[in-house]
Amino acid sequence: SVSQILKASGVDVVKVPIINDRGIHICKSMLAWQEEGNGETPERTGIKGDHLVGKYYVKFDQRYKSEIKDLMANGVSEELAKKQAPSIIKAQEMLLKWEQGDSEVVELWKTMNSWVYQGFNATYEKLGVDFDKNYYESNTYVLGKDDVVKGLENGVFYQKEDSSVWINLEDEGLDHKLVLRSDGTSVYMTQDIGTAIQRFKDFDAQGMTYVVGNEQDYHFRVLFLILKRLGYAWAGGLHHLSYGMVDLPTGKMKSREGTVVEADDLIDSRVADAAS
Repeated sequence: SVSQILKASGVDVVKVPIINDRGIHICKSMLAWQEEGNGETPERTGIKGDHLVGKYYVKFDQRYKSEIKDLMANGVSEELAKKQAPSIIKAQEMLLKWEQGDSEVVELWKTMNSWVYQGFNATYEKLGVDFDKNYYESNTYVLGKDDVVKGLENGVFYQKEDSSVWINLEDEGLDHKLVLRSDGTSVYMTQDIGTAIQRFKDFDAQGMTYVVGNEQDYHFRVLFLILKRLGYAWAGGLHHLSYGMVDLPTGKMKSREGTVVEADDLIDSRVADAAS
């Protein structure tokens, strides 16, 4: 909707999303399907691909919480139980295998992601939504690290004794923000720095509007400040179009708990009401 409004006002718009297709949350669904899926596929079950993968995300969370509860019943603290639960350890091991290029894990990742993309595309078609280019986190998570190193050399960032890299934004009324872990791995901020820079390289854009929920207000304030301090003139043309979230009577929607209203179901019910 926002892109159409901008186009109508004469702006040349390029529509791009970032698809979070890697990380521990993806491995949670993969692990649950691997151990409980019995070969289920969208074709065999008739379940939409993204819904099927979401089903196993919920299954993982149910098992994980049960393991935490059992550990706590045996005297383990909640904080430690969350780290020692067998399921989370397995998911972390799977993520490490993915990053190392393990063929079996990568093949499962490709298969389950393809189910999700098919489901997404079906919903986008219902909504009349399309994109000019997709950015995938599996490609972009390595971006930004070189920019952080350069910023460290230029005094934009500073390094702690454990080798982690931070930026001090206290003069902006904010706090200190991590941009690179002590082991050299990136965080979301690192990736978003690199992705923003890559998008401007790809499209020679004059500005960029991020349409993202208000839970990320702080994140984008920090991101834009970092890009300005790195010396990118186009950082002044960045805007976060923040929107509010819809809560259920029971509270916040949580996909891992299955307490969500699916877009497909909402659309189908509105169409049915209009037709009746």
